[in-house]
Amino acid sequence: MRNRLLPRALLTASLLLSLGAVWAAQPSTEAKSPVLHLEAQAYTEIDQDTVIITLQATHQSSEQSVVTQALAQTVAAVLDEVKTQDVVKVSSGHYSVRPQHDKEGSITAWIGQSQLLFESTDMKAASELAAKYQEKMPVSNVAFTVSKAARNQAEKALMSEAAQAFQERAQEMALALGYEHFAIKELHLGGSGAVYRAPKSYRTEMMMAAAPAADSLPIHQGTEEVSLSLNGSIYLLDKK
Repeated sequence: MRNRLLPRALLTASLLLSLGAVWAAQPSTEAKSPVLHLEAQAYTEIDQDTVIITLQATHQSSEQSVVTQALAQTVAAVLDEVKTQDVVKVSSGHYSVRPQHDKEGSITAWIGQSQLLFESTDMKAASELAAKYQEKMPVSNVAFTVSKAARNQAEKALMSEAAQAFQERAQEMALALGYEHFAIKELHLGGSGAVYRAPKSYRTEMMMAAAPAADSLPIHQGTEEVSLSLNGSIYLLDKK
């Protein structure tokens, strides 16, 4: 009897991709049997639980040293204050100081940018901390992602789903091709993929405009589609 496929599993026949052997059957009479390559993919959609807020200080002057010093002082002042908390991870981002030229090619000014990244699974704490420094370092970007712990948990759940889907597909294909049974020759676990889905109500420009007068940033995360693939080959046994 054929088993029904899992509704969330995407199953396709494909060429075997060598992603590292996980299991191989022992040599036997199966070695003389036909071999079929299969792939099963399971996926799930999970909420993004981590926010990364980019703060950026910008300074312009006719002297490069003035720009460099101003950026250093601004960033140092913010870092000195945020080091007293441990809820939001703070790290350095992009830094650049570049010249501006006139039509003749002469340097007319220097403009510099220095970024700090605020990352946390506590989005409220991160948004409040970022809003606190809007005058010194305005927000230039907000991104969302899935934490390693949440991704690992999702992938763990997908493993059993992908394995069951592979076995069901293998049995169905064996029966469809006129064989009673099958034996697994080898299996390979594929990497996880992620597709970002932004919330429809999210607007970065609106958030930027509202941030200076607010105690926190009006941020809202989206979701990510996490997938796991299982591909391999089977021996077709017991021809009907």
